Amino acid sequence: MKKIRPFSFIKRLIKPVTAPIQKSIRLQLITTFVFCILLGFLASSATAPLFENMNKKAMIDYSSSMEQMNWRAKYTAEAAVEENTIDAINKLIDEEDQLLKNGQNALKVLVTDEAGKVLYKTKQAEEVQINLHDTMSNVMSFAINRPDYTDDKEWSRREFITFYPVSIKGKSLYLFVSGIPEGNVSYETKKGPFPLIIGFFVFIFTYFYMTKRKMKQIEAMAEGVKEMAKGNLAYRIKLKGQDEIASLTGNINHMAEELMMKIEKERKAEKQKNELITNVSHDLRTPLTSIMGYLSLLRDGKYENDQQHKEYIKVAFSKSEQLKNLIDDLFEYTKLTDENFVLHLQEVCINKLLDQLIEELVPHLEERGLSILKNFPAEDVYAVADSEQTVRLFDNLLMNAIKYSTEDSEIQVSLQREQDNLKLSIANHSEEFSKEEMDNLFERFYKKDRSRSRVEGSGLGLSIAKSIAELQGGEIQAEYEDGVVQFHILLPALAQK
Repeated sequence: MKKIRPFSFIKRLIKPVTAPIQKSIRLQLITTFVFCILLGFLASSATAPLFENMNKKAMIDYSSSMEQMNWRAKYTAEAAVEENTIDAINKLIDEEDQLLKNGQNALKVLVTDEAGKVLYKTKQAEEVQINLHDTMSNVMSFAINRPDYTDDKEWSRREFITFYPVSIKGKSLYLFVSGIPEGNVSYETKKGPFPLIIGFFVFIFTYFYMTKRKMKQIEAMAEGVKEMAKGNLAYRIKLKGQDEIASLTGNINHMAEELMMKIEKERKAEKQKNELITNVSHDLRTPLTSIMGYLSLLRDGKYENDQQHKEYIKVAFSKSEQLKNLIDDLFEYTKLTDENFVLHLQEVCINKLLDQLIEELVPHLEERGLSILKNFPAEDVYAVADSEQTVRLFDNLLMNAIKYSTEDSEIQVSLQREQDNLKLSIANHSEEFSKEEMDNLFERFYKKDRSRSRVEGSGLGLSIAKSIAELQGGEIQAEYEDGVVQFHILLPALAQK
């Protein structure tokens, strides 16, 4: 049974939500902002009770006790007036005396006449005569100035007095009820600004921390661009994430790579240009020096007989032809490497073209004692190619095989169709090739004989052949094995007719 990993399951579950966020810096900033606000709010809410306890203020509420005392006095007075007897008042006095006897807090009850003489009272009352004017003034002052809530301990020791006039059997009396009110303790809390300040700092810190990584990426990108601006195009900015910053980082790295390749290409082109000038100068100067030397001998009459005269002319003419061939090859190579060069494509029968070309090379073959073994298909094979350039391609390869073949040997030329391509192979027996020589075989002006004296030529033939093959959508390769060097040319074939 496959074990289920909870973290992997959760990761797969939230991936559809997190994937769009990871790819958008805008969504990342919005999500981070909302998360930090929520975290700040939670921090503020969590610390609020702590500061509420610190700022808690105790308040004592006497209103409930005073209202109860006032209600009892009012109820008793109304009952006495309704019954027109003193019984309700005596009942209240007896109840309070009983409470006092039981050791409980009891109210002090007084009943006076209009002169302030005390007629009835509870046992704890000592007054026999009171000043009605002063007592009533104190009652009114207390009612006006008393707070409903207070933390003043003086109020807890002040006596509350309430009074009601009572008329019983035509006699006007005053009922006074007094006592120390009992307070109910409550607490007032003040939140203050500290929870909000803490929440704000939590928001700032978390937002700074969560965006720190992105800021480092931006700083790294800025540092990378600065480094590249100094010329260090090999510098690469480390790629992180999948959002727009990562995309921009990748584009900057790609731009640096393209610039480096372009500069390297320009340097290589400059180096090749210098090498071209050096090689051309060398190869042009050699036959030209010979021509000038023999012409100088002819001009000064420094020859012994007509036979020597004709020999000098023949050598000068041969060197002139060599010079012309070199210039033609150089012109052809320059033309092929021009970006604006256009091929004139048409249907070309490769069999017939090769047969005709080999016939033209028979004198060169006989001169070296060479023979060509052809292996062509019975049916004609066609390719869409530039006939003139294709002739030069095959001619250069065959001439190369003739020049570098060992004497009295055989050159094998085979043609076959391979899927959508035509494959031409030219093999000849040759001196041994090293790996370095095979690697440089298609380089411009490269010759196997470093002395450049054994075989005449420009050293551009194989380079031109490679350019022609590649321009026509093909390719050319060379290999050496057991004293035989082989060239393989692939060209796009035309569909069979």
